[in-house]
Amino acid sequence: MADPLSISLAVITLATALKDLTELALKLRDSFRNHPRNMRIAHSLAAETLEIVQDLDKYYQSHRDALDKMPEVRDAVIALSKDMKSVHDKCLPFFQVETSPPKGLRKTILLIELWMKRKELESNICDLKEQANRCYRRFTVCTTLDVTTKSGPDEHRAFAFQTHTQLGTVIAIGELKGAVTEGFVATGRQLSTLQVSDENVLAFMGSTRAALSALPPGVTLSEDLVFKLYIRGHVHKIDNILRDLASKHSYALEEPDARHSRPFSVRSSISLNTPAEVEYMRAKVVTDLIRVQHDLLDVEAGGTPTQEGAWPLNTLSVALDGLGMFSESLVLCTWSVDLYKTLSKSARDVYAPHLALALYNLSYSSFNSGDFARAIVTAAECLALLKISVSTTQMIQLTAEMLSQSARHRRAIDEDPSGALKDAQDSVAMFECLGANEIDESGANAVVLDYANALDVQRRCLYDSQRYQEALDAGEEALGLRRRLAQSYEDVGNQYQIACICIFLCSDAFRDILPLSSALKYAEEAERGFEKVQEIIRAEEDIPYCLEQKTKILMEMGRSGDALAVYQKLARRVRFMATNQWMYLPMLQDLSSDLFELGHYFEAATMSRTIVEISRQSSDTLLPAPRFDILLHHAQNCDMADCLSDALTCSREALVVAKFQRVKDASFTKQYLFCVQTAAHMSLDAGYPDEAINHCQRSLNNISSLSAYNQEILYLICIEALAFLRLGQLSLATATLNRGYDFTESLTLNFQKDVRYGKLLFTSALVYRCKGMQEDALTAIKAAVPIFESANWNPQLYMLSDLQADMGYDAEGLDTAEGAMRSTEHCTSLPPSIAFWHKNSQYSLCLRLFFNGDFTRARKLILEVRAFYKWHSHSRNAWFVNLACAIRAEGILECASDRHAEGAAARTRLEELQRRLRATLSGVAEQVEVGLNYERNFPAWKRLLEKYPLTCSHWSEESSNEEQQSGQEFDQESYQESYQELDQESDKESDQESES
Repeated sequence: MADPLSISLAVITLATALKDLTELALKLRDSFRNHPRNMRIAHSLAAETLEIVQDLDKYYQSHRDALDKMPEVRDAVIALSKDMKSVHDKCLPFFQVETSPPKGLRKTILLIELWMKRKELESNICDLKEQANRCYRRFTVCTTLDVTTKSGPDEHRAFAFQTHTQLGTVIAIGELKGAVTEGFVATGRQLSTLQVSDENVLAFMGSTRAALSALPPGVTLSEDLVFKLYIRGHVHKIDNILRDLASKHSYALEEPDARHSRPFSVRSSISLNTPAEVEYMRAKVVTDLIRVQHDLLDVEAGGTPTQEGAWPLNTLSVALDGLGMFSESLVLCTWSVDLYKTLSKSARDVYAPHLALALYNLSYSSFNSGDFARAIVTAAECLALLKISVSTTQMIQLTAEMLSQSARHRRAIDEDPSGALKDAQDSVAMFECLGANEIDESGANAVVLDYANALDVQRRCLYDSQRYQEALDAGEEALGLRRRLAQSYEDVGNQYQIACICIFLCSDAFRDILPLSSALKYAEEAERGFEKVQEIIRAEEDIPYCLEQKTKILMEMGRSGDALAVYQKLARRVRFMATNQWMYLPMLQDLSSDLFELGHYFEAATMSRTIVEISRQSSDTLLPAPRFDILLHHAQNCDMADCLSDALTCSREALVVAKFQRVKDASFTKQYLFCVQTAAHMSLDAGYPDEAINHCQRSLNNISSLSAYNQEILYLICIEALAFLRLGQLSLATATLNRGYDFTESLTLNFQKDVRYGKLLFTSALVYRCKGMQEDALTAIKAAVPIFESANWNPQLYMLSDLQADMGYDAEGLDTAEGAMRSTEHCTSLPPSIAFWHKNSQYSLCLRLFFNGDFTRARKLILEVRAFYKWHSHSRNAWFVNLACAIRAEGILECASDRHAEGAAARTRLEELQRRLRATLSGVAEQVEVGLNYERNFPAWKRLLEKYPLTCSHWSEESSNEEQQSGQEFDQESYQESYQELDQESDKESDQESES
């Protein structure tokens, strides 16, 4: 037989190769899902495939002596080598396209053919996975060496040899199974790195450093993994021994031994919090496992296997559960229950308490293993046994514990909360009958600790039943008990539970019955508690949740600055997490939304900017849809915070993500169109109407079924018409509006009451007014106002006032302007993008007052309007048009009221503004000229100048309006050329973004 260590090392080497193989398979599969983007990566992976084949060949040659004696392993190595070579050969056609690419139609056809073959490649990879699984099954059979001796002086040496060989095999099998499972199931691409010191390996393997140095350099094992693999092997051995005994021997009647004759004591769980406690328990478990194996194997020597097995198996199951080895605990606990059921047939009164305790532990282990159904059934069996047993203090305590655990089980399966609550309340009542709620000078004992746990279960059940006041009272009672325990009971587990109760007490459900100041104190105490124990007890998930609650409370208290500081602390913690950052992004995003809803827009934008940075940091694991939501959310926050440049950048990035997501998923079209609306609207506000037109036209041309998205389509048509209007392209704006009306008529539903149709009417009023079609414009705005009012939108009464003034209805125009001021006055405290509505109303009322001779009120209004646009137009370049109109109106008003010095100063300001815009923002400068020309030709403006003719030269208007009108229409051919260039640039940006 080959040397066992050599065999183990050979298997470990193959496991390492399989780990590389599975990681490579994942990369290959992902590479061919998007051919153009990953071609270069796939090309390098082919080379890696050949390297693994060569490594497998070298491996076979270096371990040939051992492998020749293990034909299954040898065949597996050869099969893997062939499979890897096959995968490489099937990849070659893809790489040949890259090395000598065809052109034109031939290239397109070839790419389509290769894309259709991707399923075949993925099928080969799946076959490779099955091959690896077969290897695992073969290793399980062929490398398990049974070298156990039955008696004699060499028993100890044989046992050491068995341990040495078994550990090597178990490690190899565990590594192999973990590599295959992790490689093909895990969502991430990073495989975990396992590390262990030589001393710990020596303690288990009993080998020499020279032997350990033969381990492949890529194989490193953690101490925890080595221990668990070792324990798993022993538990499996015990399970086999008991199965063999059950099939070959009948259990003889036994007299209760001394251990079972003593008074019964409850010991249902173990709390291991410190490294020293864990180390001690590990050593004890190893010793006890070896002793149990010897006792079970000593059947022929006259031992009593039933009692010798039942008691220690139950104790071991509790210890393994405390160490987190739930499946192993479940195996031992199941055997303990079976053995005690056998013993109870002969002496029921003696063994019934022990059977009840074993059933309790079995229910507990089943719950921890995820088998909730078995946990509930076992709990019911345990309670039924306790009900008919002799009532002692220990049995009452065990019944109370079982009721508390039963409540936990019922909560886990989302059963009717009334049943779980009844069990929890009965448990608390029984503990109180035992006096557990009174702590004496001796401090904590097992009953008091179990009572504290029962109170924790009760508060959760009350919370589930929405009995929040009672849940709050129960939580504060549990917190008081835990605090009293902490005075005499130094335990990190108790400190952790105090922090958990504190974070429970500051939950959102208690806001109406708990002052915010008290909730904040609980949140701060929870934060301190979690940070204190995080080095011992893992609190990675608890601390972020605690910081989230603290941020919420501070926001509700109106302390947005303090809330932002806590939020940044939370964001830093998430930013530096090694894995699973994406799990906390929704939490961060919800906090940003909460702050946004409270009106703290700048702080909300600061928060969402942090989320964007973290999402880019974890872009490999973040799916497109969540990434899209994060980008669009930040764009909207920045828009409201008047950070339009950041908003525009993020909206463009979100649009690129939305485009590719819509190609893969047609149901994403609605989100895509909403993103187009956002990007186009922001482009228009930023002074880029040509970009807005590009967004609208490309999206409208790419949607096959427009009627399915009527609201979104109509809104895009309105934005496109406004963009043409901004550029002076009145004919194109009118044609776009006509397309919108044709679209609404084609719809089967009555769409004329929808607010988007009102938006179309309002846009039509703007365009018709600029074209000199005042009657049509007035008709459109009159139809739009009631639609807006019914939807609680801003009714845009300023536009109605302007058109009434155009038509000579001066009294009605003044009344409407006054009403517009009143209806938008609440907007003054809102962000600039909304306060803008009030400024429109102020400007309209200013012109009405100017016409009626109320220069004082008109001057006050125009100065407010100019100050607003002067401050905000630098972030929203489109508002330079409004600023220029306000400056001109101010100057003419000053000259008309014989304040020529102020009028001349206004003229200078306007000329300086136009000169600066021509030098820095030529496109915006042209839009300013277009806007000034529009207003110059409005009938209301002409009537104003006729009523107050200017005697000075500061604001002399051009004599020929027609010449200015002709300058408004840009050259259509040059515009189309610029549009095509913009379209090409946008395509390039999209391609670059997709590659990144």
